[in-house]
Amino acid sequence: MNTYKRSRSSLPALPLFLLLLALNACTRAAPPATPISLPTLTATLPATQLPTIPPLSPTATGTSTSTLFPSPTLSPTPYQPFNVTAMVDSLMLRTNPGYLFPALLMMPKDTSLLVLGQAPGGDWIKVQMSSGEKGWVFAKLLVSGQPLNLVPYIQPEGVQLVKGHVATANNVPVNGIQFAITQGEGANASRNDAVADANGDFYLFMPPTASGEWYVSYVAIGCESNLMDANCNWKNSAITQPTPPGITITLPYTETLNFVWK
Repeated sequence: MNTYKRSRSSLPALPLFLLLLALNACTRAAPPATPISLPTLTATLPATQLPTIPPLSPTATGTSTSTLFPSPTLSPTPYQPFNVTAMVDSLMLRTNPGYLFPALLMMPKDTSLLVLGQAPGGDWIKVQMSSGEKGWVFAKLLVSGQPLNLVPYIQPEGVQLVKGHVATANNVPVNGIQFAITQGEGANASRNDAVADANGDFYLFMPPTASGEWYVSYVAIGCESNLMDANCNWKNSAITQPTPPGITITLPYTETLNFVWK
């Protein structure tokens, strides 16, 4: 694997699912950039059934874009909210979709939640508790009997967005790639994560007060990625990564970050 010289120390390795639990709590650590397995909670649909965004030019520099969020797919019938349950103890209900937003409360395992919608990218689900409290939870920490990727989009308010796109040199979108945005060093570094969707797009929702230099980098690949086979092995038998492995940006940032998978 190629290396990339950066002005910060390497992130420590953890299995991705343990990382999800750690990010749900207060302490954050980084996963390895190696194939990992994620719990299968929802049905996976063909990419043609998901909202479509025109592919972006695969360059390593920012490219202006007028459409930051995908357009929701029109449904012939009105959306009917349904219930899901918390997969883990101490699941945090947050004010907005992202680990850098405050937690409203922590919920015990098996807490029932009403699904109101999803944030673009599908990483975060907006829910309502039986008490009426509303907030956002990480999608892969929910148990659902229905596909979460079909619920309508809700555009988060009071956030700034860092959007990225990852594709092959032939402009084929790559999904299942996890990216992190970090500021600072060590265990106390501020960090948020997102996974590229079927269109190769990922959405990092940041607090409006976030500013200064941040580093957006590739940290892991999921077994569901179109780069992996059914046994979670690389299809081309070679471990590859995006170019560049990371990009330093200054917030606020209004362009799209593009990564080419080589």
